[in-house]
Amino acid sequence: MPTIDNCLGCPYRYGVAVGPRGNPASRIVLVGEAPGDNEVAEGQPFVRRPGRAGGVLWDALDEVGLSEVDIFVTNAVACQPHPVKPKVAAINACRSRLVDDLERAPRAVVVTLGATAFRAVTEERDFRMRDIRGLQVDTKWGPLIPTIHPASVLHQPRERPMLVELIVEHLTRARRVAFGPGV
Repeated sequence: MPTIDNCLGCPYRYGVAVGPRGNPASRIVLVGEAPGDNEVAEGQPFVRRPGRAGGVLWDALDEVGLSEVDIFVTNAVACQPHPVKPKVAAINACRSRLVDDLERAPRAVVVTLGATAFRAVTEERDFRMRDIRGLQVDTKWGPLIPTIHPASVLHQPRERPMLVELIVEHLTRARRVAFGPGV
């Protein structure tokens, strides 16, 4: 279980913390929202399961040519939220842990998966995901590319091909930022 502090103000402080996965020294860090049931059961974010957010993400990463060696994956909130979306108090309580994950190694690019992750990293409150997704935003950790959360693909089955293509496009851009245009 990862070391977590500042949990007293967190509404999920009695939950099971899910730590990061992947290469801690990678040039790309992906920030998700919070663990779900599968992630809590296996103790890592974005567990690859068909028909689940982790399956969507890992399929997109495969298409872009990125593996677990190339990325580091963490979440805005380490414990599973109830009901579903993390509360602001949990995001604030987990902020120091998230910053530690972002600063663990020099990063070339940060990719936020969904609005909650974008808010947690940037501390911005006034934005519409539709307007910022795919744009490159400067942060103290380097360039950030926001994309949609893979779970949103599951909630919009008719839009699935277009949404998956969008995630792949944003991950491709992140790969180019991290490794150069010829990669």
